[in-house]
Amino acid sequence: MKIKIELSTMCFYHGDPVIKIKQCREYTESHGIEFGIQLHNSTNKELFDKIKDINVNFSVHAPVFSDYFINLASNDFDTIIAGFQNTLHVMESLQSNIALFHGFFMTQKPIKNDPANYGKVLREAIDNKYRLDNTRVMDPKYLITEEFKTCQNNVKKNMRKLIETYPSYTLCMENDFPGIGNGNQTPEHLIYLDCPIWIDTGHLWASAILNKFNFYEGLDTICKQCQVVGVHLNTNRTPSIWDFKSPDGDTHSHFSREYDMDMDNIISILKANKITHYTIEIVDGDLEDVKFLVQAYNSVS
Repeated sequence: MKIKIELSTMCFYHGDPVIKIKQCREYTESHGIEFGIQLHNSTNKELFDKIKDINVNFSVHAPVFSDYFINLASNDFDTIIAGFQNTLHVMESLQSNIALFHGFFMTQKPIKNDPANYGKVLREAIDNKYRLDNTRVMDPKYLITEEFKTCQNNVKKNMRKLIETYPSYTLCMENDFPGIGNGNQTPEHLIYLDCPIWIDTGHLWASAILNKFNFYEGLDTICKQCQVVGVHLNTNRTPSIWDFKSPDGDTHSHFSREYDMDMDNIISILKANKITHYTIEIVDGDLEDVKFLVQAYNSVS
């Protein structure tokens, strides 16, 4: 089974991205694995200009170079389309046909595309009532309200319309970190959408702790019951007993076997379900992370 490994541009926060890409590409391809790059929505123009002409396949974590996030819970589909235009232009320039994004925020207010201040922009746009105590995570009681169901129906309807509007592209919904106002948290939420899905294992880990479901069973369920196009991989160092306080939650850390999150079991589940598209979405991910993934993938059944 042929697989593909990408580096998210999240891996390029420090150092020379061209050198890192060359090292990781040589190792990946030497093992018969396709190599790629995924533009993260935090990518700036300077980084984009450094890597855009590299002869490699790109995917895109939308939105890129846009003022606001894409929110399919919105009642205004024209605004959703407008928010996707810059991403579309970038995809056309890179000849990329896969985009993924977080598309479910429980608000009708615009949310600034400012990943460096993600918590702040969410607090500005989303009602504080959703907050669990004084944490950054969402109170699960809101996931069973009529308000949530209305937003969820909007997301499903608008995702279908977006896919129909751009039929030549594969557009995927990514599961959310369970922050305030974020709606795609559980396997059931993703199954309900009935659309292409991009799994973020670190987000699902945090969601499983908050929403009290078995993470590994949930991952397997998503793989079996959803249209999984690809997966974001990183080690979430958050312990299985979590007080919902920072800095734990969504750490996007280097691959490791020293924390509660069992990376070998995760990779085994994904491999058993014939998932073939893997993005290393790690802050300053590097060659050692690529080696970990390749070796772990080859060692598990």
